[in-house]
Amino acid sequence: MQALDTRFKIYAFLAIFALFGFVWLYVREFAVLSNTIGAKGLVGGSMLVAALAAGGSLWRWRRRFSPWERHLPEVLIILVFSVLFAPLFGSWLNRAFGSTENQPFEFVSEAPYFASNYGLLKGEKIQPTGYHLTVQENGRVYHFKYKTQTYYPITKPGDKVLLPVRKGLFGFRVVLLK
Repeated sequence: MQALDTRFKIYAFLAIFALFGFVWLYVREFAVLSNTIGAKGLVGGSMLVAALAAGGSLWRWRRRFSPWERHLPEVLIILVFSVLFAPLFGSWLNRAFGSTENQPFEFVSEAPYFASNYGLLKGEKIQPTGYHLTVQENGRVYHFKYKTQTYYPITKPGDKVLLPVRKGLFGFRVVLLK
């Protein structure tokens, strides 16, 4: 009986460690999702597919989960976590099998932004945290964020700029600015 308790504790520790790892990966993926053209469709589609797959799996193995009243926490965990983490895996799959090329956009503006968890301290010199790039393609305006440097400091509005774009497996384009 003690071996079962020890094994259960090890599995629980590994599950919590994996949960924190996935949350950390998800936070890192936010920057990619903010630079994805059509991210709402990617996120919504991923969540819908995950909900259908989880529901289908639960229906397929419904004997294992009967009676439903006794297995309600397990069923809810399967449904909630599969839907919650679906955009992460959808974004990874979209980028994994794509091709990268430079695509032309019409430049609108590039502006620095400042973000701080605790505000600006007295006497602290303001340094930009990152930059917002606004471009236009076929009459649609897109906003992208990146952190390293200004890419277009002397570009005028209306000029054509080339951005590295990765067209993914599902057709969603990701602008690869660092």
